[in-house]
Amino acid sequence: MAYIKEASVSRSILALLGIALALCLFSSSSAAASVPKATLVSHFFPSGVRATSDSTADCWETSLAAPRQDSWRCTVGNIIYDPCFSLASQPNSVICDASPATDTRGLKFSLAGSLPLTTVTSVDTQPWVLQLSGGVYCTFATGATGLVDDERVDYGCTNNTVIAGLPKQGTIWTAKVVPLGQTHTIVTTVIHAWF
Repeated sequence: MAYIKEASVSRSILALLGIALALCLFSSSSAAASVPKATLVSHFFPSGVRATSDSTADCWETSLAAPRQDSWRCTVGNIIYDPCFSLASQPNSVICDASPATDTRGLKFSLAGSLPLTTVTSVDTQPWVLQLSGGVYCTFATGATGLVDDERVDYGCTNNTVIAGLPKQGTIWTAKVVPLGQTHTIVTTVIHAWF
């Protein structure tokens, strides 16, 4: 009788181990499926105009958030928009307040004066918006920030985390995410980066 109970217990343990193994295999294949083969890198431009304003934009320098030939740091009244985008075909206006993280359509403003000369000297070195695994969006911070592990806090994210430093670029990009209220970083996959 003791032999039958031991065999029954052994089969139960084997069945539980089999279920545990199947769950491990399923979860690791799901995790592998959620990690991209490569980080998608895009050049953002507004998809359209959601509103045209009677106010004018005063653009005084190249965008700090998205430094490129067609992006600017502008004021409209007391609001600073960074970046605002210009089109060669529409030299008297800019499109501001558009983002891949929110609404890809922007606000169109007439220019108060001419655009300044661009100060961009290199191409695509600093991404403007990052999408992390889990759907979190992070946008480059243009004002004063803090330091984590001797690196500037470069991005603020939609889940109240921040990113220390610029992302590490490669086939699959990574970023050092700092959870809210913490001082340590967690390396996280970047799914999509916009310049």
